[in-house]
Amino acid sequence: TWPLCLIYCYRKGLLTYENGIMTLRIVGCIAIISAYFMLLRGIGRYVNPHYKIFIEEFYKVKNNPTKEARQNLLSKFDFSLSHWKPDYIIESSFIRKLPMISTTKTDLFNRTETTLFEHLFHYPSLFLGYICINVFGRRLMFPGSLQLLRHMMERPLLDGRTNLIVRYNAKRSLIRTADGNNIDTLFIDRRESNETHNGQTLVITCEGNAGFYEMGCVSTPVDAGYSVLGWNRPGFAESSGYPGTISEINSIDAVMRYAIEELHFLVDDIVIFAWSIGGYSACWTAVNYQDIRGLVLDAVFDDVLPLAQRQMPTYTSKFVEKTIRYYLDLNNIQLLKLYNGPFYLIRRTQDEIISLIPGRLETNRGNELLFHILNYRYPLIYNDDQTLTLLRRYINSNSIQKIALLEQYCSNQRELQTRTHEYRLENPVASYPSKFGENFSLLERQRFAIYIVDQYLVDFDSQHCTPLPQTYFHIPSRCI
Repeated sequence: TWPLCLIYCYRKGLLTYENGIMTLRIVGCIAIISAYFMLLRGIGRYVNPHYKIFIEEFYKVKNNPTKEARQNLLSKFDFSLSHWKPDYIIESSFIRKLPMISTTKTDLFNRTETTLFEHLFHYPSLFLGYICINVFGRRLMFPGSLQLLRHMMERPLLDGRTNLIVRYNAKRSLIRTADGNNIDTLFIDRRESNETHNGQTLVITCEGNAGFYEMGCVSTPVDAGYSVLGWNRPGFAESSGYPGTISEINSIDAVMRYAIEELHFLVDDIVIFAWSIGGYSACWTAVNYQDIRGLVLDAVFDDVLPLAQRQMPTYTSKFVEKTIRYYLDLNNIQLLKLYNGPFYLIRRTQDEIISLIPGRLETNRGNELLFHILNYRYPLIYNDDQTLTLLRRYINSNSIQKIALLEQYCSNQRELQTRTHEYRLENPVASYPSKFGENFSLLERQRFAIYIVDQYLVDFDSQHCTPLPQTYFHIPSRCI
């Protein structure tokens, strides 16, 4: 933001010699006051017996950094990780790049530039978009990275972290990503637990745009008895850096590698559980680690662009599209089409965040995600206008309307289950687009069109931020 500050100072005449002296005096006073409070903090720490114990143990661990000593210190004390050496490091040679899946740069240029005026101002508008993203756009999309929110949430985050460490013997670790960010993680190991049979499965959570592992969706798989690995995205709480598409995928890649190489989980024993905007990193992981056990998407949208355009004036729609596509293109549909494994979507029926009209089920962007993915995975089922219309009608229906459609088309579900089971036996390796539905009649396609939706969609009657009960969480299985 410093270029904008310089422009403001210049326009207000603060850069002249006379005003410059006054500005220096003000800056000097602020510096003296800051130094005074820093001194008070230092004195307070010096006379605090608890801090003395902490600093002694901190330097002991620093001089003898064994894994046990480091973990013991993190379990006993909560402190800033800014000077803490990472427990696991990904070399910069493994840095991940953005997947150019949906379109090439040339196609993107041709799609967003339709007039001569737009062609002429392509690069100036990109530059303006870059400024907007870095000044306020990134903060609007990821409010959890705001310093103000971090200070407001400091106590609740501390309490949540303490509860997980004390109650579940959670292990806290710092991971260095390939692009140089430090990611704060917390691991709850249930593999040796006698209280649950789910501990051999690791659930890696991906939080929302103002979510933290200390008080986010981690609680759902924890309550269900799974081993859980939570992490805070760059710029959130004790994780360094700034949130964005590149930092997001490098962070989840580092977390996955840590789970496999350090925690010794097999890829097919890992489930990715994402809430809201965390769906992007979850879908990217599913594409790049195809053998994961499954993907659970809670309140996840199809594409961030319609949601971003909803928040901005209509006349800026074209500019918003270009800015999003070039700098913060969170397009879950294009990623999920490349994933061949099992997943299911939990839809909040009263969702006010990812619905274009808050609380209106038919405008929920999760509907579009499901509509496009099912259409892609089963093209022989959804291959005519009548079936596609029925699909959209069923997805947009409330619970009462769904029951009526089920009775009309799927009264004999046992037969449908038998036929899908037979197809799985004949085709043990899932691959999409699927050939299921070849030579089906229109009525058969319509019956399966509704049946398949229920294998992928779970409705939860709540708003966006309500904690998900553990009863809605299960390991996804292959539908067809």
